[in-house]
Amino acid sequence: MTFKALAIGLSLLVTGSVSIGGVQNIIDRSMANLTVKASDDPYSLTIQKMLIGYDDQDKPTVGIAYRKIESFKPITGVVIIEKTENGFILREALFPDIKKIKSAKDRKHVLAILKQFKGVPFDPHANKSAVDGLSGATRYGRKTSGYLNYMARRVALEMEAEPNWPKK
Repeated sequence: MTFKALAIGLSLLVTGSVSIGGVQNIIDRSMANLTVKASDDPYSLTIQKMLIGYDDQDKPTVGIAYRKIESFKPITGVVIIEKTENGFILREALFPDIKKIKSAKDRKHVLAILKQFKGVPFDPHANKSAVDGLSGATRYGRKTSGYLNYMARRVALEMEAEPNWPKK
């Protein structure tokens, strides 16, 4: 009985820490060995926070933005952008607190959106989204896609502008 209670307690602890520290864990992993500068919180009405990682030559190489997105439940959407010699790449989009959506079917629908937001080269100055329309998307899917595309574009534009934000 004690072992079972311990196992359940540890499981709840791990699940809770993923939800609470999920965004910070993504930032720590993505910005390892970089000097990080952070925007104010909130960055804007649409983006909660933005961070840019600079290499040892003080060049912006990785950018992250996140915000709460209304889906089946409010979840946090995170985009990670890389600046390469060939331009910008939307490395990936993530929902670190996806477990808030209890229904496996609903969670699967939301996670399906992320597959298209991985390794996508894009031009932030073009008049189009990094990831164009999602076929068969629900209203939540279209809205989520819009937010992720907007955040990706804003991060890339800020990386070009090299804002004078404080070091984190």
